[in-house]
Amino acid sequence: MLRTGEKMIHNGADDNASGTAALMELSKMIVTGCADKKDKSMLNSNYLFIAFSGEELGLYGSKYFTDNPTIDLKTANYMINMDMVGRLNDSSNTLTVGGYGTSPTWSLLYNNFSVPSKTNTISFKYKFDSSGTGPSDHTSFYRKDIPVLFFFTGLHSDYHKPSDDADRINYDGELKIINHIYSLISSLNKENQKLVFTKTKESQTTGSMRSMSVTMGIMPDYTFSGAGVRCDGVSEGRPAQKAGLAAGDIILQIGDFSITSMDSYMQTLGKFKKGDKAIVKYQRGKETKQAEVQF
Repeated sequence: MLRTGEKMIHNGADDNASGTAALMELSKMIVTGCADKKDKSMLNSNYLFIAFSGEELGLYGSKYFTDNPTIDLKTANYMINMDMVGRLNDSSNTLTVGGYGTSPTWSLLYNNFSVPSKTNTISFKYKFDSSGTGPSDHTSFYRKDIPVLFFFTGLHSDYHKPSDDADRINYDGELKIINHIYSLISSLNKENQKLVFTKTKESQTTGSMRSMSVTMGIMPDYTFSGAGVRCDGVSEGRPAQKAGLAAGDIILQIGDFSITSMDSYMQTLGKFKKGDKAIVKYQRGKETKQAEVQF
């Protein structure tokens, strides 16, 4: 999609109406579970359901809350963040779980498979990220020494575009994620213990994004677990597309800098300025290719 300057409606179905809808549905499930007492473990906790604004401007909403909380944050056991959970890929069934390293409890739950679904039929391929920080609201809670989990189904070519609309949402997939989170909360309530907080390696993504003056014009595949950065989409008229890169290509090197992860990709882009040229090495299928890109 070309940037024309035309004013268009951005409904933001995945980013982040999907997270808002998940929050509302999860709250209804928990309230119902508490009211009918079918799952008595749900009565072991109090719950805050909060939708924050200003996240992309710098986590304004969540940072304000954690700096001016309505409760004693020392009593907060953990925080769950659902940001873009509407595009579960039915083929890979990959669910990214961030904050995995912020408490040893998370690995115990997942490694021992002690987080069953409500129907015992839900299974995901998990992509774990240990860091408690990143470009979303769980970061504000991690900064207050609170264990966090961040659920995310990945970026896509409709990100921040008018085409991010309701007809592209995987509703069945989102329901699976909501049921999974409900089961996780239920499991934690049955344990009825205060989680241990663990500091993790800081994610560099947020800072790197702020320091970048150039972009490639790709939509990274955040669920990709191999070396390099896989292009989930390529924007028309941007440097990557002009250089011949296409969706599915895996960027391995930019100039003299090897790309091993999303963090290294963002840090590398921060080393270039507009007008600079660089040779990009990338993998297309089994073939390794290269092209000159101008930022």
